[in-house]
Amino acid sequence: MEPISIVIPTYNRAELLPRTLASVVAAMADDDEIIVVDDGSTDDTAAVVGTANGPWHGRVRYLQVKNGGAGRARNTGVAAARYDLIAFADSDDVWLPHRLALQRPPMESDRALAFCFSNFGQLLRDGSVVPHWLVRWSGDTRSWDEILAPGRLYSERWPLPATLPQADAAVRVHVGSMYAQELHANYINVNTLLVRRSVVGDALHFGVDLPIYEDWECFALITRVRDCAYLDVDTALQSSHDGPRLTQAALFESAKARITLIERTWARDAEFMQARGSELATVLADLRRTMLRQLIRLNQRDEARTLLAQLDGAWLERLALMVPHAVLKAVGKGV
Repeated sequence: MEPISIVIPTYNRAELLPRTLASVVAAMADDDEIIVVDDGSTDDTAAVVGTANGPWHGRVRYLQVKNGGAGRARNTGVAAARYDLIAFADSDDVWLPHRLALQRPPMESDRALAFCFSNFGQLLRDGSVVPHWLVRWSGDTRSWDEILAPGRLYSERWPLPATLPQADAAVRVHVGSMYAQELHANYINVNTLLVRRSVVGDALHFGVDLPIYEDWECFALITRVRDCAYLDVDTALQSSHDGPRLTQAALFESAKARITLIERTWARDAEFMQARGSELATVLADLRRTMLRQLIRLNQRDEARTLLAQLDGAWLERLALMVPHAVLKAVGKGV
């Protein structure tokens, strides 16, 4: 059995970290290692990791670094990892017991695979779970036969783990490239990612200067390298964070960050641009239009006019810029 390094970045989550660590320990094998990268926490994170009565006692390598964000912390963990196979867990999320037992065999059987990933559930604040959350997360309602490639029953090639619920016994495996798909939406939850470092090389690098999507930038890089495997079953639970609806400023920053990661990944791939450059241009135009609409709603009109000069069409937005902001606000519809 090939050992796995498990990287867990954390920042001020001492209350939630024990749940994550316990779930990871329950899913890992004896030779696997856990690397907790403490991103400058000011709470009791160090004490939690070092507690003598936790099931993770003696199994964690604890690295303290200056606060620099999740991307930098993950990169630190990757650099410290002893093994070729590397998995990730966020410190407020939960692995299911069959996570690595299910993912390890496909990666061991085909050492040319860049990585594998899976579906995941949503863990609500009341403790209930909404399964198969990926379709809501990505917004793509197509089957995985369409998204990636026709699937095969996992059990045709590998024995099912004893920890896998009977209801998931018909899990299917789909193998192919996610490179073009990731341009349009993110399908990969880092809590389900198992990657082979010797295959992806320097592509296993998370963004360090983006306010969000630092993981999506990494996925753009590793999906370009080689095919991956998708297991259509939940292997982790993502914690739900109830909060206010995204503000206009947040929507603006989200689109801006996504444009940045596209421009320094797919847009720099000459082969991709030759084959699908018009597709990429459409995605960027849609994102810039999203930014433009938010600027108009925020009444940042000079910035909006500068962005409008980069867009063809956008007639509704052009008209909106001719209307006084007070009128748009009173109408309550904006653009």
